[in-house]
Amino acid sequence: MRTRQVLIVVGFTLMVSACSKFYTMAPRNVLKAAGNLSIVNTGVVMATDKTIADHLISYETGKDCLTSRAEQGRTYCVEDEANPVADVYCYPTLGDVTCYETPNPGRLANEQVGSPR
Repeated sequence: MRTRQVLIVVGFTLMVSACSKFYTMAPRNVLKAAGNLSIVNTGVVMATDKTIADHLISYETGKDCLTSRAEQGRTYCVEDEANPVADVYCYPTLGDVTCYETPNPGRLANEQVGSPR
């Protein structure tokens, strides 16, 4: 997680530096490296839908992490998301299965699909 924070601070610093005399103070090779890194990051995102930071964090944690998930208000890593179990009551009908949100009062409990007979 520390790696992500460092990358965010560096990225924010580079963005804010466009409004200052940073480019006159920074060595030219540092600026070229930062520009090349942003080009590489763009290519990586286009190819894999993950940023370089996402790849590093996924490797470090062993989870599938995406910035786009966090931007959508979901958890950053797929494995951290809770999967709620829906209460569904399914009964066999003529050639099909019909499911309801509540148990069907006209049917017996052992008639549900998946119940022990």
